[in-house]
Amino acid sequence: MNNSNLIILPGNGAINKEWAEKARDFFDTHFKSVTIQYYEHWSNDSELIDIDIELKRFANTVNTLNGDIAILAKSVGTILTMFAIYSKSVDPLRVTKCVFVGLPPEWARTKGFDIDSWSTAFTIPSTLIQNDNDPVTSALEIRREQANGRFNTIKLVEVKGDDHVYGDFDAIGRYLIE
Repeated sequence: MNNSNLIILPGNGAINKEWAEKARDFFDTHFKSVTIQYYEHWSNDSELIDIDIELKRFANTVNTLNGDIAILAKSVGTILTMFAIYSKSVDPLRVTKCVFVGLPPEWARTKGFDIDSWSTAFTIPSTLIQNDNDPVTSALEIRREQANGRFNTIKLVEVKGDDHVYGDFDAIGRYLIE
């Protein structure tokens, strides 16, 4: 068992609640604790995460946990993680690693999230698992972003896939579990 706490930050849509709960069940025995952040906009039928509300909730969760933290973040959860570190709402020294799946940079930009600035301060050891044909953002598009100087501190792992689901927890676990 890992002595770290795992925080799961799901994707934007309420459908990601099921993904987060499957991830929790899969990784539960590998961490001291596993916490899912259930986004408030899921219960009030809003289409988009309120990044400021969720930032405060994420920081509060981190502050209630003792010890190191690992983060598993999907899609908008990756954006929330970068914002939390950039804004200094979460101490990067508390976070030992991040595993991101389905990073959506262009989607983030169109929604007004300043992901380009937020990612510049991001130095936590991180792995990004991106499907080669993810319809939101392909692995090739991420490589292009990295060639343009963005997200260079994040190790890209390209996997076969043509969706934005990321349900292969065995594959995710290879990077998340020490």
